[in-house]
Amino acid sequence: MKRFLTVWLCMLLLPLSIAQAETDLPDTDDATIPDPNWVLWEEPADAVEVFKTEGESAAFYGMRPLSHYAQVYTVSDEDLVLAARVAYLEAGGRNERAYRAVLCVIYNRCVAKRFGGEVTDIPTEAYRKGQFSVIHHKGFKKLEPPEEIVEAARDIFLYGNLDLPENILFFCAAKLGKGWGGRRFYQDIGGNLFFYGSVD
Repeated sequence: MKRFLTVWLCMLLLPLSIAQAETDLPDTDDATIPDPNWVLWEEPADAVEVFKTEGESAAFYGMRPLSHYAQVYTVSDEDLVLAARVAYLEAGGRNERAYRAVLCVIYNRCVAKRFGGEVTDIPTEAYRKGQFSVIHHKGFKKLEPPEEIVEAARDIFLYGNLDLPENILFFCAAKLGKGWGGRRFYQDIGGNLFFYGSVD
């Protein structure tokens, strides 16, 4: 009798455990990927479960979020080359950290209300009057920046992988000193001094 009850109880609970296991699995049906602000990882090895900023499971595998910029603008190759061109010249081609820092400043300006009121695009910030002096250099528009800087721009503008805080909005050559413009100093990166600014 005891054995019969055990078997009967197992048969009764089995459907419940199967149902529970099914609900724990992420829904990978293409129709259930609702958020256009998530994109597929480029490398299959990166296809892992990811989480939204609120800490909730994204409920599907192999996706990652777009940057705030990319949720508003299409990230074109032409714009990435423009950003990379500015970064390459402003950083003096020194090293990866130096040009990524400049790219982050461009990104921060694009998404800071202080500059355009809302999100602005790369050309607007690159050519904003009185900001990046390198745009006036002879041959600026024909310069082909190294591919690794273009890819760094893609990483920052498409996926929002920033190296600097969002309120780092200014930089100058180190020779101008940390008191430049009365702004609060952040760091010396690759011969440029970076400063805080208000994003609003």
